[in-house]
Amino acid sequence: MNSSRTWKSGERCRISGTYRCQNCHLGGRDTVQAFEAGRILPMCDQCSDLDVTWMLRQVAPRAVTA
Repeated sequence: MNSSRTWKSGERCRISGTYRCQNCHLGGRDTVQAFEAGRILPMCDQCSDLDVTWMLRQVAPRAVTA
């Protein structure tokens, strides 16, 4: 299991939340997307890199059940 807060495109998202494309960030852009746990992390549609690193910025709030 990945113990950091970063995952590569093609890996399964383990934590629902908002993620920042590190490739865009290093290029001076701020690309943020929300992903749900279980989804395969995609390539970034804002940069042309084939191997994208996504960094978890904020964990999604848990749904409250009654």
